[in-house]
Amino acid sequence: MKYLIQIILVLLLAESSAYTQTDSVTAKHYLSLEDAKNYAIEHNYQNKNSAIDKDISKKQQWEYLAIGFPQLNATAEYQNMLNLPTSLLPGEIVGRPGEYIPVQFGQQHNASWGVTATQIIFNGSYIVGVEAAKILTELASQTYTKSSLSIEETVTKSYYLVLIAEESKKILEETKVNFENLLKEIEESHRLGFVEDIDVDQLRLTKQNNDNTIISIDNQIELAYRLLKYQLGIDYNDKIILTDSLDKFTKNIDDAYLLGEQLELNKNIDYKIMQSQEGLKLSALKNEKSQYLPQISGFMSYSQNAYDNDFSKLFSKWYTTHIVGIQINIPIFSSGMRNARVQQAKLVLEKVKNSKAELEQGLNLQVEQLRSNYINAKLKFENEKWNMELSKKINNKTEKKYKQGMASANDLMLTQNQYLMALNNYYQALSQLLSVSSELYYLLQKN
Repeated sequence: MKYLIQIILVLLLAESSAYTQTDSVTAKHYLSLEDAKNYAIEHNYQNKNSAIDKDISKKQQWEYLAIGFPQLNATAEYQNMLNLPTSLLPGEIVGRPGEYIPVQFGQQHNASWGVTATQIIFNGSYIVGVEAAKILTELASQTYTKSSLSIEETVTKSYYLVLIAEESKKILEETKVNFENLLKEIEESHRLGFVEDIDVDQLRLTKQNNDNTIISIDNQIELAYRLLKYQLGIDYNDKIILTDSLDKFTKNIDDAYLLGEQLELNKNIDYKIMQSQEGLKLSALKNEKSQYLPQISGFMSYSQNAYDNDFSKLFSKWYTTHIVGIQINIPIFSSGMRNARVQQAKLVLEKVKNSKAELEQGLNLQVEQLRSNYINAKLKFENEKWNMELSKKINNKTEKKYKQGMASANDLMLTQNQYLMALNNYYQALSQLLSVSSELYYLLQKN
C-alpha cells in the first residue's frame, strides 16, 4: 500500500508538470474589442518603445533643468617628481656674467585636493532651453498618444477582418452541407435517369469551387489571426478567441456622431503635435536671439596643497587657497554670424507655420472626405444587405421547388451562385463600412 501511494503521487506530479509545460507553451486569450485595444496599448512592441521614449524625455528634461542648479566637483592629486624640473638663471644674479646657472625649484612630493562650485546666474540659452525641454516632454507624450490611437485603430480593423472572415467561413460551411445533400439527391436522380450528366457535373463543379473558397478563407483567417497577434504583442503560439460579434458593431454605429460631430483642431492629436513642433522652432529662434545677451556665472573654489621632499612628512602641513568670483562673457562682434542664425531660425519657424496651416485644411478636408465615403459605404452596405437577403430568399425557394420537381438543377445552381456572389459583395461592403467608420471615429476623437 505504501509503494502504491508513492506511485500514484509520482503519476499525479508528472501529469501536473506536463499540464504546466503545455499551458506555458500555449495560452488562451479571450478578448473583446475593448480588451484587445487595451492589451495592444500595453504590449504592442512599437507602443512599448513609444512609452519608453516618453519616460526618456522626462529624464532629459530633468537633465537639462539640473544644468542651472549648483554644480559641485572635487579633485585630488599626488605627484612624485622623480626629477625636479630645471630652470636656467642668468649668471649676473650671482656675479657670474655671461653664464647661466641651472637651478631646481620645488619639492619631490606634491599633494593637493580641492572643491569647486559653479552656479549660473544668468544665461539666456538656459532659460530658453528649459522651456524647450518642457515642450519636448509634451511632444513625447503626444507622440505616445498618437501611437496608442494608431494601434487602437489598426487593432480595430484587424478585429473586424477576423470576424468577417470567420462569419464568411461559417456561411460557406453551411452552404457546403447544402451542396453535399443536393449532390446526393441529384446523383440519385441521375441514376434514375431524371437528370442529365451535365447537371451533375455542374453541381460538382460548383461544390468544388465552394470547397476551394473555404480553403482560401481558412488561409485568410490564419493570416488575419497572425496579424492581430503581432499587433497585440501576443506570442505566436498563443491562441486568441474573439468574444464580440459583427452584429454588435453594425448595430452600434453612431451615425449622428460620425456625421454631426465637429472636428476640434486643438484636441486633435496630429494638430497638437504640430503645435508642439511650432513651439520648438519658436524656442530655437529665442535661443539664437539670446546669443546677443551676456552670460553670467559665479564660482567658488577651495583647495589645499602639500609639498615635501620626505614623503613621510608630506601630509603634516597644508597650504590653503580659497577663491570666489564672477565670470561675465559679453558677445561683441561675430561678423554677422549670429544675425544669420537668427534669420535662419525665423525662416524655419515660417515653414512650420505653413505646415500647420496646411494640416488644418487637410484635416478638415479629410473629415469631409471620410464622411462622404461613410455615406456611400453605408448606402452600399444597405443595398448589398438587401440583395443578400433577397438572393437567400430566392435560393431557399428554388431549393424547395427543386425538391418538389418544379425547378431544374440548372436553376438551383444559378441561384446558389447568385447567393454566394451576393454574400461576397455583402461582406466586402460590411468591411468597407466598418473600416471607414473606424477611421472617421479616430479622426474625430478628442485627446
